[in-house]
Amino acid sequence: MKTIGILIGSDDEAISKKYYQKHKKKFDCLNDLIDTFDYIPYDYALYAEAKAFEKKYNVNVIPLDGRNIDLKSCNQCHSIFCLYEGGYNFLNDGLDAYNRYMNVLKKTKAHVYPSPKMQEFILYKKRYMQYLEKKDYNLIDTHYIPIKSYKQNKSRTIDKIDKFIKDNNYEKVIFKPEFSAFNRGVKKYKNPSKYLVQKYLDNISKKTEYKNLLLQPFLEDFNKFWEVKTFWLLGKNIFSYGQKWNKNGEGYFTKPVSKGGKLDDSIVKECLKIGKKVIKDIFKDHEILIECRIDFGCCIPNSTKKFKYFINEIEISPVVGQTDSHKEYFHLFGEAIVKQCSI
Repeated sequence: MKTIGILIGSDDEAISKKYYQKHKKKFDCLNDLIDTFDYIPYDYALYAEAKAFEKKYNVNVIPLDGRNIDLKSCNQCHSIFCLYEGGYNFLNDGLDAYNRYMNVLKKTKAHVYPSPKMQEFILYKKRYMQYLEKKDYNLIDTHYIPIKSYKQNKSRTIDKIDKFIKDNNYEKVIFKPEFSAFNRGVKKYKNPSKYLVQKYLDNISKKTEYKNLLLQPFLEDFNKFWEVKTFWLLGKNIFSYGQKWNKNGEGYFTKPVSKGGKLDDSIVKECLKIGKKVIKDIFKDHEILIECRIDFGCCIPNSTKKFKYFINEIEISPVVGQTDSHKEYFHLFGEAIVKQCSI
């Protein structure tokens, strides 16, 4: 019998009490993993959903501690699925923890999904953005800033940033660290002076372990339109939804009009058409993804293209919440994980 290990360890996006009560028996396997059933993080819930498919696929599904990963535990597995992926290690425990995590996954004899190489491809956002750019997908204009280069020559780096902003007449810009999540390290500026840019870069380079930054125009229209988030399991779209942000920086959501929400179905249709092509390209050029989320934002500045949405982000082990979809879907994630990992 094959053993499938699932890396867990987050404290995010708890399932609802209603969902827990409805599927209570599934969560008995969490007795020794969590302190209370009043708060079950999404990754623990997905582990429980996957474990419910043990009998159907004739496998043994076990939990692995994502924050304390070790080679011996990994090597007892036929396959490993990383719900708690490398980005979590970096955000929660720093660069050393991230490096340990990646080193173990690169050494284990188990099949790892997503592979360490694929995780790095997505976490180092510059890599997949340049890949998409070569494929001629709609992207937002981006200037990449290596922190190492900044430390070596501050004035040269700042001059390049200033040139990027002025050459494109960007009044507002936004800095985003690679490996960041939940808006950590993100900074917006209106007509930033070189002094303000240096102050920000000094702070980032001295107080964080980020290696690279992305500089983009800050789009005033971005929050006027719904950001379209599309979820995929083994290459098939299972649902999509729209997201905006309120004044307190909190996200709120809507479903497509056809599902009773406010998100234009024609926009969703076009995003799915692009998303399907992205998935096909990644499967062909890199590897099969068990789960994936492709986000689309609006609008590309000064674009002459009819469809002005662009690919804003790709995640391959995304945080998932029960408010995302108009119907239950956690069990679909659980089965997709076991189905692929049992091969």
